[in-house]
Amino acid sequence: MVTTSRQQASARSRAEEEFLAAQKKSKAVVKEKERLHDEKSQHVAGLKAKRLAKEAAERDAAAAAPAKPAKSARKSTGKTADKEPAHKNPAQKLPQFHRF
Repeated sequence: MVTTSRQQASARSRAEEEFLAAQKKSKAVVKEKERLHDEKSQHVAGLKAKRLAKEAAERDAAAAAPAKPAKSARKSTGKTADKEPAHKNPAQKLPQFHRF
């Protein structure tokens, strides 16, 4: 079948129109993705700012609060300090992979 130059021109212009429409749609999709990325970035930045402000406030409150006295160490009687704790269940003595 022989195609005329008019048919070829028509086919070419139709293909060019489809190509331009696809490019336009592609640009719109890219622009939308960039917009969503920017929104997400702003949201994360806001959360980070809030977290940092909260941590700073907690740090300031901890610095302003009086220090708690250190707990005194317990004196051991020496009875159980050298021995391992007695297990009621013999399965507790085995490594974990032997338990059922």
